[in-house]
Amino acid sequence: MASYSTLLAPLIKEMLVKEIGEANINPLKWTRVAPARYKFLVDVDDFTEVVTVDFDKFVEDETKQFYLPQKYRNLEDVYNVGYDISGTELQLAKSDLKTLLTILSTVVDIVKDFLSKNDVDGLYIRGTAKNMGSKDISQKSNLYKAFIKKQLQQITDFGFDTYRDGFILVKTK
Repeated sequence: MASYSTLLAPLIKEMLVKEIGEANINPLKWTRVAPARYKFLVDVDDFTEVVTVDFDKFVEDETKQFYLPQKYRNLEDVYNVGYDISGTELQLAKSDLKTLLTILSTVVDIVKDFLSKNDVDGLYIRGTAKNMGSKDISQKSNLYKAFIKKQLQQITDFGFDTYRDGFILVKTK
C-alpha cells in the first residue's frame, strides 16, 4: 500500500501548477531588438542577467513533422518560442520561483506583442531541461503550460493544443 506522502505528491503538484497558472505578475520592461528577437534585464540573485526571447520560424518540413502533429503541418507561419538567460537555455539554479514567474510574465507580454505585429498561424512552446545532465523537461513544461496558457487565454483568436513535451498556440480564426 502506498504511503500518504506518495498519494499526496501528485495532488500537491497539481495544486501548485494551478496556483502558478493563476498568478498575476507584472512583466518587466523589454525591447524589440529585431523583428523576431526581444531582450530584457532581470535580477537573479546578486546579478543582472540579459534574457533574450527568440521566435524561430519553422521553415523545413522535417522540422514541422517533428514538432507539430499532423493536423497542423500545413500551417505556413509557425514559430518556435524560446528564451535564454545570459546565453544559456538551461534553468540551472539561477532563479527562484518568483523570478521565473516574472520572466514568464515578460515572455507572455512579448508573445502578445509578436502576435500583434506578425501574421502567425501558430507558436510552439516547450520547456528545457532544468540542468545539464537531465533530459526530463516535464516539470518545466508543466509550469510553462499552466502559466502561459492562463495568461494567453485573453487572445480570443488562438487556441491551445499539446504535442510531445510542448504545447502549441494555434490561430483559430
